[in-house]
Amino acid sequence: MKLTTHLPTITPAALNRATTHPFLRAAGSNTLPKHTLAAWLSQDRLYAQTYVRFIGQLLSKIHLPLTPSARGEASITEKILGILIDALNNIHRELKFFEDVAREYALDLNTPPMELEGGNGGDKEGRFGAAPITRAYIDMFMSASAPGTSLLEGLVVLWATEICYLRAWRYAAGFLEKREGGEDTDGGALREQFIPNWASDEFEEFVAKIGDVVDEVAALEIGGLDEEGKGKGVDALERCERWWRQVVWLEERFWPDVRG
Repeated sequence: MKLTTHLPTITPAALNRATTHPFLRAAGSNTLPKHTLAAWLSQDRLYAQTYVRFIGQLLSKIHLPLTPSARGEASITEKILGILIDALNNIHRELKFFEDVAREYALDLNTPPMELEGGNGGDKEGRFGAAPITRAYIDMFMSASAPGTSLLEGLVVLWATEICYLRAWRYAAGFLEKREGGEDTDGGALREQFIPNWASDEFEEFVAKIGDVVDEVAALEIGGLDEEGKGKGVDALERCERWWRQVVWLEERFWPDVRG
């Protein structure tokens, strides 16, 4: 069993909650208020900015081989380098995408969240800042790419965040497909821009490429997993499982509470 097949099986209920949140249902069903979208998007932009530092610290762990492969094939190190460079390029485009769409649809990217499950996102004067759950995500990124953390663990965190994001917005897209017209409560940003981008085949292909690299590195460090999800590298496997659980826990709480 591959590592990327195993990890989702250890938190089925939490993963389902994280990727079928009421916020996503509202986003796809055209019932999400513009202010709520702006508040979440403002936090997601802070998350994306930290993602740049996260990828940079993972890149610093790479040591390219001194000699080329005898068969001319890319080494696993070169594959990791390629996927991290792609991730960095993608997030650079994503940050510009945030700003362009926000400008087009009049979404304020400095909107303090009124209520996130992680707490208030502004200071006592209501000025914009990272919500507690966003800061927790930032801290996790920094820990997962710290010098004492293996490259495999960092790659697991990268894949975990992306697969959760893809599943979440594919869930939202399912509601979008069932819509029968009606006014866009957010001005059309989700229907016309965000959901098509985050639920796209291109994004799915990128996530799959990360997963392939994770599984290849895991095969070297952990070995093959049996049907019970156990392998030779027990310590490395347990660390990967802890990172997966932490990502899923944070993902569930990163979505704003839209009850009422």
